[in-house]
Amino acid sequence: MNRYGKLLNWEIVRFSKFYGALLVITLFSQFFGIWLEANSYMNRAEEMMDRNSISAVQYAAQYGKTSITNGYSSIWIEGSISLCAASLLLYIFLIWYKEWFGKSTFAYRLLMLPTSRMNVYLAKLSTIVLFVLGLIAFQLMLVPIHISVFDAMIPGEFRQDVPIPELIHHHPLLKMLAPKYFIEFVLYYGAGAMGVVVLFTAILLERSFRYKGIAAGILYSVAALLLILLPVIIAEVWVRNYLFPSEVLLLQIIIGICITGLSLWFSSYLLRKKVTI
Repeated sequence: MNRYGKLLNWEIVRFSKFYGALLVITLFSQFFGIWLEANSYMNRAEEMMDRNSISAVQYAAQYGKTSITNGYSSIWIEGSISLCAASLLLYIFLIWYKEWFGKSTFAYRLLMLPTSRMNVYLAKLSTIVLFVLGLIAFQLMLVPIHISVFDAMIPGEFRQDVPIPELIHHHPLLKMLAPKYFIEFVLYYGAGAMGVVVLFTAILLERSFRYKGIAAGILYSVAALLLILLPVIIAEVWVRNYLFPSEVLLLQIIIGICITGLSLWFSSYLLRKKVTI
């Protein structure tokens, strides 16, 4: 456990600068998006009120009020969330391949440490999970601050207030990051963790067998995807209306657990027997 803790700390520290940069980009991008939406609305409103000699109440009645949901539909919000997701997806590969870059590879020293190689694997997996949860927590922390800034810029007569839960669960990206029900959270992030484990296995196949491993890794990933979709295919194509949606979901959960367990065992085998420096 001590070795695992040191490896986990090392993985977190070496990615911390880039991770911090992602948080800073997200922070400034999203606040700029909120400011831009609020400022544009007020400029339009003031221009129309001056041109038509109408009051704020009349403008809101004629042209409608604005809300924070308009700000959250901007590219500055959705783009920053997508950037973070894409960066972490890329890091799933970099967290392994970084050790093999350069002439004097660090992978030799890392895999020759006097500890189980699965500690290296689990430290990398835990790092990805912690970074994902950290970005989600950071994003959710920003939501009430965004609302406060938006409310401060838009007077009450122009503004339609939106509660935080409603904003989160009606936004296509936020409702994926923070599902309404706990079971949805477990299913979404369980599926995400399974996907990371499968990709790790594909990477280790490539590291074990090089060019042949690339084909094997792709085939392994495709096979895992087809297996997890198999209950849906059976229910929708082969035997229509035979399985209830709850039964399809239960089968997918069982298959997902089996795929995850198999991938962990297979990764352990590859690390111990096949991965070369």
